[in-house]
Amino acid sequence: MDEWMGDVRESDGLILRDNALHAGVDPDQIMKALRTGRLRRLQRGIYICRADEVTPLALARAAVLTTGIADAVASHHTAARVHGIPLPDGRGPEHVTVARTQRRIRRKELVFHSREMDLGDVDVHRGVPVTRPPRTLIDLLPVIEETAAVWAVDDSLRRRLVGRTELLTALDARPGAPGDALARTRVLSADGKAESLLETAGRLALRNSEVPLPEAQYRVVAHDGSVFYLDGAYPEHMVGLEFDGQGVHSEPEALYRDRWRQNLLVAEGWTILRFTWWDIMHGKARFVASVRSALGMTAP
Repeated sequence: MDEWMGDVRESDGLILRDNALHAGVDPDQIMKALRTGRLRRLQRGIYICRADEVTPLALARAAVLTTGIADAVASHHTAARVHGIPLPDGRGPEHVTVARTQRRIRRKELVFHSREMDLGDVDVHRGVPVTRPPRTLIDLLPVIEETAAVWAVDDSLRRRLVGRTELLTALDARPGAPGDALARTRVLSADGKAESLLETAGRLALRNSEVPLPEAQYRVVAHDGSVFYLDGAYPEHMVGLEFDGQGVHSEPEALYRDRWRQNLLVAEGWTILRFTWWDIMHGKARFVASVRSALGMTAP
């Protein structure tokens, strides 16, 4: 890190061009650091040292500061990252919400939204105004794909970041606008029990094909006293569903444990259907057909 960067670098890692110039830094030093990659541009006039990791809150602060608008609020995807709400892969631009009279043209790295904020919609995190989780989700749900949207609600409900009633009440309290009806549908599609995007995607695929939904996180006690939780289960049919993501289930220890558990459940009369990311995301018809067959349902 150049000496001048350390002098003007703020506690969250941001370097503000105006502050650097005020401190006597030559503009050519800033441009040279950008050209050589020692500085990375986050927003207009706001940078970070190449070696520094930028936090979601620092990105939110950069987005708000670069607007030059006193009441700008970090919102949508930017606020979701601050709250740890899961989003589809990909960084994308940051998002802020401003008053309609302050609307700006979208930039490559910054998207402006204009909608009034209600009392209680905003929290301040270390001096950065950020929409609270309920408002963040309501804003976000209509603008991302269905599975990702429902998973965002599922995860937020499961972690008790928000409550379903809280979300629906917030929707009821604000004037209707395009997207609110879709947001409500996606809130109602969540059950707050799914522990992965894959489980949410599987549930939606079954629902959209008019297959009865399984009981999520179903508790099974084996004859030897072992306790297991199935990702989904139809206990009346003794059919269990397991969704194997790309992470933990591929580890050797987890793989052996999964197979041991499956063998024990099969010995007790359960039919266990295992599905991977590919099965759910790229082979939905086969996935649905497999569940239909296990339940003894005829094809539609």
